[in-house]
Amino acid sequence: MKKVLCICAVGLLLGFFTTSCNKKCQCKTYVNGALTNTGDAFEVESGKKCSDYNSTITILGQTSETKCKSVM
Repeated sequence: MKKVLCICAVGLLLGFFTTSCNKKCQCKTYVNGALTNTGDAFEVESGKKCSDYNSTITILGQTSETKCKSVM
């Protein structure tokens, strides 16, 4: 039983350390589905996720979409 508790404790600690570190995101911009720009990686603001930077906008039939994902 003690081994199970130790393994769970280690798992929780590892989970805490990986989520509390500063993460970097990289965003890609698409216009009408075609990749137009790949931005440099940047650090995420406190309390935000990479997906918070995603956006989509359509103007005059042209769709611009920004998709961000975490990078190491």
